[in-house]
Amino acid sequence: MTNKILHIFYLMAMVSICALGSSCTKEDMSACPGQIRVYFTYAPNTINTSDVNRMHLYVFSGEGTYLGEYIDDRISNFGPDYYIDCSDLTPGTYRFIAWAGKDKQYYETIPGSFVKGQTTYDQALLKLKHSGDVVSTLIPHIFHAQLSNATVVLQKVQRFEMPLTQLSNTIHLRTVGLPADENRYAFTIEDNNCAYKFDRSRTMSSLCNRFAYTASCTKDEFSQLNATLNVLELSAERRTPRLHILNKTTGTTLYPVGAQSGDLIGLILSAYPQNNFETTHTYDILLAFSGNAVTGYRVSITINGWQVRHENGELID
Repeated sequence: MTNKILHIFYLMAMVSICALGSSCTKEDMSACPGQIRVYFTYAPNTINTSDVNRMHLYVFSGEGTYLGEYIDDRISNFGPDYYIDCSDLTPGTYRFIAWAGKDKQYYETIPGSFVKGQTTYDQALLKLKHSGDVVSTLIPHIFHAQLSNATVVLQKVQRFEMPLTQLSNTIHLRTVGLPADENRYAFTIEDNNCAYKFDRSRTMSSLCNRFAYTASCTKDEFSQLNATLNVLELSAERRTPRLHILNKTTGTTLYPVGAQSGDLIGLILSAYPQNNFETTHTYDILLAFSGNAVTGYRVSITINGWQVRHENGELID
């Protein structure tokens, strides 16, 4: 594990060591600086550990003022034994915020650079970059952890645990029943969720105008479409994401058809009303087409093996 630590903590450590030097002896080590480890916990099978390939740990004072940060951007084998070494923190009360998977190519903070002693927890945001209101690459998954009251004391080894929560989803799209053609297609999900406060709550400010995740569809040996998108957190309370399949060759929409809206959250809840959005991070969507482009298509939808139905219980087609 390689941690890149800002100089603030180095300086704090030097002051602390100087202050404690006279009282830290071989005979009495009670006042010696100890080891401080921050671990990250998660329930079994709730995350793909290979997605956690970097960790960014922000440290704020107990009052919420930014103090510094630790960055490990080369995690090769994330698991229960992984930790960030914060042994240069002096005794006191801190607030820890961690963002895992925070690749600077895809995510940025607002403000762009935090200022020690000035930037506050309440000001800090994490934002998905989306130039031109389009995200055309597969974004890495993002995870959040928070420890609001971490009290560092003088002891040999001190362990803190921060529960990780995944704030992104994978959507796999597949079709059956489409006739073979030479057209090019794209899978898109439109949304306006692009930024989080440091407590992981969403912010619906002007930062997040509506934008589109998009991926070109590939075709299998039966000329059926396949595509995958990663998107920021889906939620039952937020009905803004819209699913589309676009015919890029003709400039027309393949899905939704007729009165269907492409309401992604509505489709998921219609298929499985008990769906837990906090623990279900992957959705396999199968669109079964019947009919043809001339007379019009009918589409039935299955999500994670559940058939999408109307509110009256009838199958959507």
